[in-house]
Amino acid sequence: MRAETPRTPRYSIIVAAYNVENLISDCLASLLSQQVDDYEIIIVNDGSTDGTLNVIQTFADVSRITLIDKSNGGLSDARNAGIDQSRGDYLMFVDGDDWIEPNTLLCLEKTLKQKPECDLLVFGFYEVHGKTRYPRPHVADFWKMTNSACNKLFARSLFGDDRFDRGIWYEDLAIVPALFARARQPTTVNELLYNYRRDRPTSIMNTVDFDRVYDLPIAAMRCIDRIQHDEATGRIVPMAQHLGENWKNRFLTVEIFIPGVLHRSRSITDRATRRRYIAEMMRRFPKRTDIRLDIVNKRYGRKMALGAALYRCGFDHIAHFILHDMGAIRCWAQTLLRSLTGAKRAR
Repeated sequence: MRAETPRTPRYSIIVAAYNVENLISDCLASLLSQQVDDYEIIIVNDGSTDGTLNVIQTFADVSRITLIDKSNGGLSDARNAGIDQSRGDYLMFVDGDDWIEPNTLLCLEKTLKQKPECDLLVFGFYEVHGKTRYPRPHVADFWKMTNSACNKLFARSLFGDDRFDRGIWYEDLAIVPALFARARQPTTVNELLYNYRRDRPTSIMNTVDFDRVYDLPIAAMRCIDRIQHDEATGRIVPMAQHLGENWKNRFLTVEIFIPGVLHRSRSITDRATRRRYIAEMMRRFPKRTDIRLDIVNKRYGRKMALGAALYRCGFDHIAHFILHDMGAIRCWAQTLLRSLTGAKRAR
């Protein structure tokens, strides 16, 4: 008798796991508790050096689970290995230290039955800090959604031969907005389905390494390159038709300048280090004239917009003074005044 060909699952859940031995069981338990049957789980152990692989192997008898055990190559490499092994029509990505709600696939399936032409679904998530979960709703909007691959369901066709970029940080930024641009009808699922653990000190998002932020311009430009390639080949209509002529400037402002220059620099307390960091970020920024002052002003007000304008024009030292040094001087003066007032009262 001819062996039956395994039925192709509708959904493939790809789990990248690295040194999460205390958390991977909760992750896999949440995946196995789904209220639909038509899915597979691809677990990629990305060269863990703790007991992660041993924990995963305790689930080895579950037929819907496939284990890939490979040497460490990073998050993108792990996800790509999972994509290449997967068979589902739709792909979902889960990090090994996170978990999903038990009704996740059921909610996604209901949406696809209502709108079968959808090829990308966006849903909300919880940010988890200890025992507290903070709701983070998200909508299928190019500008309003997070770039994370983990709160989305992708039709396999959106990827084609494309894969996550290896060897850079912010790998989601490099591809997720481009996948969104390819989608024929991206749709919002009004449910909070993913639990994103933000309290693990060794996670990528909680590891402070300012050198990593230098990859922001690389990731953003690779995303733009993907979109422009899709435009040139006719895969998508020109983005300017529905996002405006200056969409690239807005994208670079929102994805590089605001998080990389305005936000991240505030966490650097040493003045000289902060100035060196900003100088390097501005050197890597494609063109200073790409900075959209109206976007900065709308989000953060006139002071930040003034600082952005000074960076745009090359007056970095004045921008530093307005955005960073003035606040430090004000705090110093207030502290001095309180100490002098206290000394006067003591007499």
